[in-house]
Amino acid sequence: MHKTNLKKYLLSSFVIASLSLTSACGKAPQQQHGAMPVDIFEVVQKDVPVISHLSGRANPTRKAEVRPQVSGILQKRLFEEGAIVQQGQQLYQIDPSIYENNVKSAKAAYESAKASLIPLKRKAERFASLLQDKAVSKQTYDEAEAAYLAAKAAVQSAEASLNKANIDLAYTKVYAPITGTISRSNITEGALVSAGQVTPLTTIQQLDPIYVDLGQTAEEYIALRQNLTTGKLLNDGKAKVSIFFSNGIKYKHEGTVEFTEVSVDETTGMVNLRAIVPNPEHVILPGIFIRAEINQGITPNALLVTAEGVIREANGTTYAYIVDEKGLVAKQKLELGGQIDNNTYVVLRGLKVGDKVITSNTQKIRVGVPVTPIDAKMKAAMQLQQMNQQKK
Repeated sequence: MHKTNLKKYLLSSFVIASLSLTSACGKAPQQQHGAMPVDIFEVVQKDVPVISHLSGRANPTRKAEVRPQVSGILQKRLFEEGAIVQQGQQLYQIDPSIYENNVKSAKAAYESAKASLIPLKRKAERFASLLQDKAVSKQTYDEAEAAYLAAKAAVQSAEASLNKANIDLAYTKVYAPITGTISRSNITEGALVSAGQVTPLTTIQQLDPIYVDLGQTAEEYIALRQNLTTGKLLNDGKAKVSIFFSNGIKYKHEGTVEFTEVSVDETTGMVNLRAIVPNPEHVILPGIFIRAEINQGITPNALLVTAEGVIREANGTTYAYIVDEKGLVAKQKLELGGQIDNNTYVVLRGLKVGDKVITSNTQKIRVGVPVTPIDAKMKAAMQLQQMNQQKK
């Protein structure tokens, strides 16, 4: 009797277990016999930006080296080093005493020349009247006219000398030629400065906005131009530039491409691009190393694949495993374009929209074996169901 009850109990347990297994199988996705479950990514198509990753250095939009136009002793420095100065602001004062005397001397010479001109002018006019009455000879008139013209030229020369003396006197005050940030002074008060000296008194740089000069390989530049010409790349002519510092931090202001060089640098093989970037806080300084991302256009209807499904061999071959129409694994060689981000590639050849690219168990599967594809939505639903069951 005891053995009979035990057999009934075991048979009942087996039936219950079989029913539970059948119920569970009904809820799971249909699988082929022995097929391995794999995660998949369906190839999609959409417009994507073409981003060029370049590097370069920052340069001021305007730079002026301030040098003296006259020689003399530097009397005063009238600015604070490192401050922002305005165009026309006085920066230095050179001893003006010599040039003030030169102005006085030139003015006296000018007045003297004008005084000498008056009688010679009247004499020439009088002789012209007498010549008509034949009261003087032609030669006498010509001599009077020549003396008058020489005196007139002397007045003009004296006036030019006076103007030059006034200009030299004005140059004793050194003004800022542009608005910008001024550097330290290279000359101190009491030093002798001279016109055209090699060492500048100081330097002014305009830092807002600021230039970022970048280098792009000639091959990339040519490919971009060809894509624009053939219509593979759309561009509205307003290439935007995102700036990153050497530590990877993104600069909060976005710039635009100002121009592209029309020649290739023979030493580097690069085409130079210049971007202009707002710099109101003067965070970007001249000479600083910059990384930039330039949105140079839009690739319409690009095929995209996740990086998790891309496999690269040591010989340079790139391929992906896909699930074919029969549910079997197939190997597909790929030609990739640019990388959109860390997780996505543009596919040039090898895939089409809707292809199911395998992203898991790629080391275990082989070409021709059956697999059970699980897309991201189904996987998320299954994980959620497992979590709910665990909570219960």
